Amino acid sequence: MAQHDADIDIDFDGAAATRSEILQALQGQLDDDVLQALQQPDAPDWLLAQPFQVVERLDELQGPADGAGADLSARWSTPAPGRDGEQADRVHLYRQVLMHGTADDQRTALAAGQLVALWSAIRSGVPAAIAQVWEQRFPELEPIRR
Repeated sequence: MAQHDADIDIDFDGAAATRSEILQALQGQLDDDVLQALQQPDAPDWLLAQPFQVVERLDELQGPADGAGADLSARWSTPAPGRDGEQADRVHLYRQVLMHGTADDQRTALAAGQLVALWSAIRSGVPAAIAQVWEQRFPELEPIRR
């Protein structure tokens, strides 16, 4: 162990207070169900730095139904040419948009039918806090994971 490693002092109590302060600051800026999910002990800290959004209605999701991704923003890692229809690529894209996208991103990149059909695979790769809010808002997703 290097000498300077022994000098590291981590203030875990201060970190907990910071998490609490961040959650307090987010009140009124996020939907109540999103804020409640972020308050769960298992919610990853990175979600506090970049809180997620969720559309109000599933029918708002008007992305490409075939998962082709031709109309998607360059900021999303879209399926490689010739692999457009592969389920794993679609699942990866959907996870990325759910975790890092705005509600507007969700509207243009995701298709409601694909989300419902792929939910069990998508759900396994997103934080529980995100899955919880989507399932609470859209009960048609919850039974899919059984």
